[in-house]
Amino acid sequence: MVTVLIMLFSMIFIALITPFLKNRLVFDILSPQLSEINEEVVYDSDFIFDAVKSMFVYESKLPDEEYITSILEYWGSPAWYVIDENGIVIMSDDKSKVDTGVFEDSVLSEYHRELSDTQLGSCRISDIPPEDFQSGNWKKYVAVSLGNGVVMTVIFDPPSYYQQTDGIMESICSFKTVGKDGCDLIIHEDGSIISPPEKLRENKDIRFTQQDMEKLLSSAPANTLIETELEGTVYCAIYEQADGYYAVSIISKNEIMLGIYIIISVSMFCMLLLMVIIFLRVNNLAKRLIVDNIGKINSELSEITGGNLDVKIDVKDNLEFRQLSDGINTTVSSLKGYIERESERFNKELELAHAIQTSALPNVFPPFPNRHDVDIFASMTPAKVVGGDFYDFFFTDSTHFVFLVADVSDKGIPAAMFMMKAKTMIKSLAQANRSVDEIIFIANNALCEDNEADMFVTLWFGILDTEKGILSYINAGHCKPLIRRAGGTFEYLSEKADFVVAAEESIPFSRRELKLSKGDVLYLYTDGVTEAVDPADELYGEDRLRLALNAQKPQSAREICEAVQRDLRSYSNGATQTDDITMLSVIFNGSRLYREITVEAKTENLNEIYTFLDDMLNASGFDFSSITQMGTIADEVCSNIVNYSYPDQDNGYIKAAFSFNPTSDEAEITFTDGGIPFNPLNSPEPDFENIEDSEEGGLGIFLIRRYSDKVLYEYSNDQNILKIVKKRKGLQRSIHQ
Repeated sequence: MVTVLIMLFSMIFIALITPFLKNRLVFDILSPQLSEINEEVVYDSDFIFDAVKSMFVYESKLPDEEYITSILEYWGSPAWYVIDENGIVIMSDDKSKVDTGVFEDSVLSEYHRELSDTQLGSCRISDIPPEDFQSGNWKKYVAVSLGNGVVMTVIFDPPSYYQQTDGIMESICSFKTVGKDGCDLIIHEDGSIISPPEKLRENKDIRFTQQDMEKLLSSAPANTLIETELEGTVYCAIYEQADGYYAVSIISKNEIMLGIYIIISVSMFCMLLLMVIIFLRVNNLAKRLIVDNIGKINSELSEITGGNLDVKIDVKDNLEFRQLSDGINTTVSSLKGYIERESERFNKELELAHAIQTSALPNVFPPFPNRHDVDIFASMTPAKVVGGDFYDFFFTDSTHFVFLVADVSDKGIPAAMFMMKAKTMIKSLAQANRSVDEIIFIANNALCEDNEADMFVTLWFGILDTEKGILSYINAGHCKPLIRRAGGTFEYLSEKADFVVAAEESIPFSRRELKLSKGDVLYLYTDGVTEAVDPADELYGEDRLRLALNAQKPQSAREICEAVQRDLRSYSNGATQTDDITMLSVIFNGSRLYREITVEAKTENLNEIYTFLDDMLNASGFDFSSITQMGTIADEVCSNIVNYSYPDQDNGYIKAAFSFNPTSDEAEITFTDGGIPFNPLNSPEPDFENIEDSEEGGLGIFLIRRYSDKVLYEYSNDQNILKIVKKRKGLQRSIHQ
């Protein structure tokens, strides 16, 4: 009776869930097909229109209107605008829009704001929103940065869009099939089939008319399961809008139901067979006295599941229980061996990962024994063998020092791997001499890709110009650092932090700056410091950290970190460490002497530059002979700039910058102008035997080389940059000191 009732209940249950099984099976079959078609349509569409931007990217000048018009004729003559850095339309196919500004809330304004500050060739291709597509009010935008804040936007309306895309869309579904009778389709907005499968072209027995497709698309909203009768056959279908087209996937309902009926039949048979076996077995076991044996086994199993794997089960009154006991004992024994082996293997893997991670972090102190402008120390103590915190510091050149502290949102090996990826990427970008906000922006986008574990990073990242004492930094969701000005106490920097890294693509990061003076100290840390707990589970906290830093007056970066570590150990008093503890301290020991002056490129202004250089050289302890030689060099360079650099301009400029490094006893004097390119180092040596016949200017260049320890030239950002290096003589060192 029980078996019959269970069978009836099972049949009723199966009848009730059959529609759900059908819908689930249809979605499982058709959804991947539909997603694949959608991706191919969007990819092929963007690939076509990405080619548009490559037609207009030049390195030195904007494309002219005639060239733009001739190129876009091939693309169906879409509308286009070229907008300068001030938001003014400077070229367009609509002449009435030239010399007008773009509206702040317009699509053109949005793309201009997004791309005007990006590098040449940066591009954005818009998608077609489903709601706009279904209303028929849509456009496709291709925007590209032409450099110097200029952005070009090409706007494709439906006719010009389809002129480019219909051809390539035709082949997407040619050989795609779904089950035995189903297929995938790409359909135009008017219901016409753009890309039918190959069997629709060849098999005359399967044909879907345009009216059938219009009926299909009008019967339900996108991404819902519908049933429709086409040519006498009932089909299950789903569709969605795909960047200007409808992607449709259909399959015969009979084919779906056949699979469901087979599954149900097999399940029912297996269930019936199982019920018969269970019934017979239970009937047999009920005749025996088994309660005591089962109770004994359960009692011993409870000990095993509680963690005592040394328990042995000894119930052998009959063959069945003897086999059960032996089987359980064998399983437990095997489990013990497996746990021991896995534990040993896992510990070895953790030790290896810890060694890799430790070797990746700078751990030799002092790291720069030959430099005295920066003192730095850092440490990382993981909560597990392998942690998610990391730090780094390095020089990108002689005057730019990079340092950071970061915390990955997870722990263990996955966090360590993510940490290594983030650390390597940020260091690579920093060594390319990018700004702090650009480095973190690019790293954020790259780390968002393939981030299936949804990990993120909080970090404090800074670049210190040791020559000027300017610190540029980004705080991406990280703990507030503390700063101690020379002679003062440690206080928190209280600005609002940006969003974390690797959580969302294309978010902006705010670059901030600090002016550091000699003796200023910066202390960075992760939340493992402030969230350390004592035996009563009370947090260490920000106030205690500040008090610990100000309680002593350590003289070095190492002593600062070690003082905090001692206070943390004392506070924790043996409590379990719950998070990685990372800290970094950097002391700025003073910048180089650096000054600059800019004057209009006229003869009457040159005395300002000569006086400026005399004052700087005297202040730096140079002897009279060296100062005289530098005066000769300055006179030759500045006179040439005034007389020759600006032949077609009336308002040129000369900038002279002076930098002195007391460590190397070298002064760098840099002359910069915006005139025509001229490299004096390419001038030939003068022929002193025939000096009267020598080329004009050759003697001046000779004197510049003769009186300098090093001469460097480059033409960058439309500027001539001439750098003169002059070494101070040792006898004058005491004057500067």
